Amino acid sequence: MRKLIICAAVAFALAPLAAFATTSPRQAASKDCSALRAKIGSAAFTQAFGGSNAFGVCVARLTRFEQADLSSANALCRAEQADPNFAASHGGKTFAEFYGSGAKHKNAFGNCVTLKVRSSSASGRSGMNPARACAALKVRMTVGLFKQSFGTNANHSNAFGKCVSIVARAQSTDLVTAAEACLAEASDATFASTHGGKSFQQFYGTNADLSNAFGNCVLKKLQASTAKLTQALVKASKTCKAMRRSDPTSFRQKYGSRPNAFAKCVSAKSKLK
Repeated sequence: MRKLIICAAVAFALAPLAAFATTSPRQAASKDCSALRAKIGSAAFTQAFGGSNAFGVCVARLTRFEQADLSSANALCRAEQADPNFAASHGGKTFAEFYGSGAKHKNAFGNCVTLKVRSSSASGRSGMNPARACAALKVRMTVGLFKQSFGTNANHSNAFGKCVSIVARAQSTDLVTAAEACLAEASDATFASTHGGKSFQQFYGTNADLSNAFGNCVLKKLQASTAKLTQALVKASKTCKAMRRSDPTSFRQKYGSRPNAFAKCVSAKSKLK
């Protein structure tokens, strides 16, 4: 029942945004996925999101992130609009004067939402950098172990691309999880009481108007989940190396003797999906 109430409240809150939104969450997600594909390459992108419908899968997943961003912007702007002390912390300007333009400032709410969505979307997405994570893994594991841990062809030359696809898949899922957690925080009326008296925007925001608060919240959580993933992969590679050394026969029986045997072990031990 609580979930139904929350969903209904979000749907109601988003209704006024139709007049203001210049880019829908799905359109924004499509741009996100295009940028990610260009960043990591078509092969890794296809492996990360699964075959011929990879782009559609990516868009469906990241639409949830963009939707959460839009929902948080709506919630935060509503809170600002209702804040009787808004002018005191915004140079003496009312909500309408601060965000609006034109004689009657009718576009104030829409401008507030747009500002927060754009700023936070960029901040949140910045944490999705699978190539950087894999480069760091390569250093931590050493080149030889890294190649064995991810490579699947004869000379393990495809190791980096495989690593990138694995991390991209994990980060896209973790991005959505982080966004949904941050949306819950942004919508929590008691947030300040458990965060040193600071509002959600004051706690996470870093730019002049604090409009990147939601994105920074997502980024912080995504960085934590990426660190957890890399730790799991490093630990798994060491475990598999020790298993193969101590009992090579059992290792071959369980994971095979093909070039991808070690990578299969790492995937299993790190509990990758």
